[in-house]
Amino acid sequence: MQHSVIQKIINTGVAALLTIFSCFHAFAHNPHDPVYALGVSPNFANDKTLFLSTDGEITTWRYPDILRSTDGGITWTALPWGMDNRISVFAIRVSPGYRADRTVFVATGNGIYKSSNRGNFWQPFSEGLSNNKYIVKMEIAGSENNYVLFSTAGDGSLYRRTNTETAWKQVFTESADINIIAASPNFSQNQTVIAGNISGAIKLSTDGGLTWVDKGNPTGATLYKIAIAPGTAREIFLATSNGIYVSNDLGDTYTARSGNLPVEGINNIAFSPNYQTDRTLFCTTLTKAVYKSTNGGTNWVFQDSTAHITGQITLPNEFSQLQVSNTFSSDQAVFLSAFDGLFISNNGGRTWIQSKTRDNLITGLAISPNFATDETVMTTTYHGGGFYTSTDKGATWSLKSANWPNNTGFLSAFDITFAKNSSLAVATLNESFIGLTTNFGESWNVLPLPLFPDVGTGPVYPITIGLSPAYQTDEEIFIGTRAPHSILKTSDGGINWQLTPNPPIMDHITSLALSPNYGIDKTAFAVNKIGEVWRTQNSGNTWTRVGATSVLIQGKQSYMWVAISPQYAADRLVLVGTNNGIYRSGDGGNSWKPFLHQSIGTGKVIQQIEFSPTFAQDRAVVVNVRGKGLYRLTLNSTGWIAASQSIGQALISKNIQFTEFQLSPNFNQDATILGVSRRNVYMSTDNGINWITMGSPGSE
Repeated sequence: MQHSVIQKIINTGVAALLTIFSCFHAFAHNPHDPVYALGVSPNFANDKTLFLSTDGEITTWRYPDILRSTDGGITWTALPWGMDNRISVFAIRVSPGYRADRTVFVATGNGIYKSSNRGNFWQPFSEGLSNNKYIVKMEIAGSENNYVLFSTAGDGSLYRRTNTETAWKQVFTESADINIIAASPNFSQNQTVIAGNISGAIKLSTDGGLTWVDKGNPTGATLYKIAIAPGTAREIFLATSNGIYVSNDLGDTYTARSGNLPVEGINNIAFSPNYQTDRTLFCTTLTKAVYKSTNGGTNWVFQDSTAHITGQITLPNEFSQLQVSNTFSSDQAVFLSAFDGLFISNNGGRTWIQSKTRDNLITGLAISPNFATDETVMTTTYHGGGFYTSTDKGATWSLKSANWPNNTGFLSAFDITFAKNSSLAVATLNESFIGLTTNFGESWNVLPLPLFPDVGTGPVYPITIGLSPAYQTDEEIFIGTRAPHSILKTSDGGINWQLTPNPPIMDHITSLALSPNYGIDKTAFAVNKIGEVWRTQNSGNTWTRVGATSVLIQGKQSYMWVAISPQYAADRLVLVGTNNGIYRSGDGGNSWKPFLHQSIGTGKVIQQIEFSPTFAQDRAVVVNVRGKGLYRLTLNSTGWIAASQSIGQALISKNIQFTEFQLSPNFNQDATILGVSRRNVYMSTDNGINWITMGSPGSE
């Protein structure tokens, strides 16, 4: 049957492929390395340390990542331990005393986190913020042993906390509508801090934020950033929709000083720490980065960072932060974080390099159904070789991207899975392709996914695959995609596709699970990024939302995961992982209740759930909890938790959290778990207690 499918694929010809090729997007570069927050060590010239937050949506169900570089942005390490936030990271600030105290602060959509060991472990730092934990801005000011933190919440309130205080104190309520903060580089001497909002209203404090003076709206323009020049703090720059405005009298009066800059908004301003002598500062406009002035902003020279406008985020946020090294006089380092990536200059802005944070990241993992004998594992990678195969349990890897488009360049692949009891594997490419192989990637039969112009422009972006357990007879494949295409289905092995349902389920589909008895009950579940659970009982012809009033996420998005019991025909057990713990249905999705166990219950961010393939014998379920690592659950005969055991401590304590993990098909016999994290593969052969590092796809 598999050979007939392959022949049909071949017979489709190249015409359809050419149609899809013509629809590829030509973005500024591939991949985009979005950077939303950046922290620079105050001693960068010596320790070369940077922190950033990047978009974790490599597979569209990942949460934001914090990365650290100690070589000036050449290589990066993820820092997941304790970072259990479920919403984006908006700011990273490094302690002025980092050389000794190793302290870093991170502001997120659900609170502030602090690390006292260079980001190797994070703890909540939100005392005093009450229920207002949506923190969108943070600044740090002062000396090594005496500094003050300022933060603004999403509702416009402002908070203050010194490095010796045990809780945040509210400075302004939400009525002040504060969303911009700037502290003087010489805060220890002049105690100056300024707060403002996008409408242009400004408040100023010269006693460290204890009392404030309302300075009104001096420009009448939209305000993007405020920057205080090094020195006496009397020189203040405003980046606005109408250009740059400067005050030389502590904010009493302002004059326009945009020099020869383009006639458009300015969204970032950053000073040389030696500004009083070198008069050097940098800025970005809404569409161009970076400009440099060496005469206090009177004239500007464009120094192309090569950062581009991607069109995938609002213009004021394309260039998120511009920072100058505190040791600029010796290292000449300037940093630009953007949706297009992190750009670094080490010669005062004359030339720039882009730091790569995503090349060859592992995005998907599949274990052969005959793993006990063939020891075969396959992976997909993002902006790497695409597809890799190991025949020794992940120790060594070979590139297996033959027949895929652009297989000599960089491929971004997102998911791969094996058919039940078969050598057939199915995988997806980032844009509009699906591939089938029966020889572990030695050759692929690649098919284009069709366009659906009546639903949305542009190609289909596959995220996750749902393969029928009865594939050898029904040839059915489901693909969950980014919005607006929802779920695609084929009933002929990938030749023809239909949207299911039509109109589609809204938002990105983050996980699919088909009943192990799908050939009989025609049941499948899909979950999406906005926290919804959907079920079909007729092969995807119609879908019904289930659990709408009982599966309760926190906030507006949750990269959901769904898993179905291997004993579904008997126990009707379905588990859904959310950003608010795990929810359980024991009646096939009709009703839902949360697991209340502390390790995976309310408030915990669940990234993946896998039933043991031998669940009937071992009753095991393995769960990946954001910031906490892996847990093994033992369920009782009614599907509730009888025991919970942390099995990922050895990994998470080394800042290893899996992008994806899989259990061996013979788990109750070999106790084997394989997992992937960024570029490495890890294996445990004792139920997750001990782990060994295997190979790294793409490094051979």
